Amino acid sequence: MKKIALLSLVFCSLTLLSFQIDTIIDYLSTGSVLQFENKNYQLAWSSHPNDTYYKQEYLRASDNKFETYQKMLMVEAIKSEISIEQVSNMKLNELNNLKKTNPMVQFKVEKSLNKDEKVISFMLSGGKNILEWNMYRYQQQQNDKGTYLVLYAYSYRNYFNTKEDILKFLEYVQTNNSKMTDLINGIRIPKIQVK
Repeated sequence: MKKIALLSLVFCSLTLLSFQIDTIIDYLSTGSVLQFENKNYQLAWSSHPNDTYYKQEYLRASDNKFETYQKMLMVEAIKSEISIEQVSNMKLNELNNLKKTNPMVQFKVEKSLNKDEKVISFMLSGGKNILEWNMYRYQQQQNDKGTYLVLYAYSYRNYFNTKEDILKFLEYVQTNNSKMTDLINGIRIPKIQVK
């Protein structure tokens, strides 16, 4: 039970809680550049806070500050035998609870091309004027060091000042949801090799 509580805290973290550090290490051997929507995303932040958990965030050159990014990719891995079903249910429960205090929260399980994976799309708001839409794809991987639960995620942010800004954001999400689901499903998630 303690292990599941830890996973809930770690894997259910929101991109709204990202932090920057000086040293950037490719802990997962996924490379310093990932490509998405024909754009390069550079490794901009990484963390290895304990023996089993790793997180890496990638930004486009035009999104050079975490405080104001528009698009970001994340790759996370945790060494664990927890199932995709368990971790995706934890995420859905977290979002369901967040919905009680955050009126922007909306989420759904998207169609996945692989029956052993899960894709979750969700929106939320944070800070004074941040709107965020995320696509999370969960996958299990094995390597010579064990079993890892891997998260590949896309995050899109918008910053609002008016009701019209919120409506534009919602329209963008609705218009692009199917396309982004297909893109996330079509990505070949790198095979992680932890350092």
